[in-house]
Amino acid sequence: METNQEIEKRALLNTEQQAQFRQKLENMGAKQIAESKIHDVYFCPKAVKSFSELEMNEVGSYSLRLREEEEGKLSEKTMNTKVITSKGDHNSWAEHEIKVDSIETAGKILETIGFKPFCDIHKNRKTFKVGRMSVLLEDIRNFGFGVEVEILSSKEDSDRAKKEIDDFLRSAGISEDQVVSKSITNIIMKKKSNFD
Repeated sequence: METNQEIEKRALLNTEQQAQFRQKLENMGAKQIAESKIHDVYFCPKAVKSFSELEMNEVGSYSLRLREEEEGKLSEKTMNTKVITSKGDHNSWAEHEIKVDSIETAGKILETIGFKPFCDIHKNRKTFKVGRMSVLLEDIRNFGFGVEVEILSSKEDSDRAKKEIDDFLRSAGISEDQVVSKSITNIIMKKKSNFD
């Protein structure tokens, strides 16, 4: 079975909730495996005039992102796409990613073939491992705190992975009203998207 399906759920946290969640992670024995600074730039077709035209929902709809991630003295640059595989399902999608040598050159290539940047996001991320789950605690510039819990899986295993994430969030004290139905990125894009 191919394991390029990213199963993911997200929640918004205030400052106090973020500290409590971090403490619960430590109590669960979660191990912090990374700390990084991230700059994401999202692209869309040049013809797009509003966020509603590109919001992911239909099978085949996608996001296209360039990312520069710095961890200590190391820097990694990637191009990534996430593709909806079940209509309206924003917790499971196909993900593909490649490394690039230069964010600037990759951006110019995308612009040359008909894309334009429309949103950029800066965040500091702490990554923890709990079993097969990655838990990403993020401080997002000019936005606030968020947590993403993800499992890399197969499409066939997505329901079981979603339940595993739900159980984890409950045990970590995350209430249903904190869970975001689409994505934190979607919320930020709606606020920050700038179209001609």
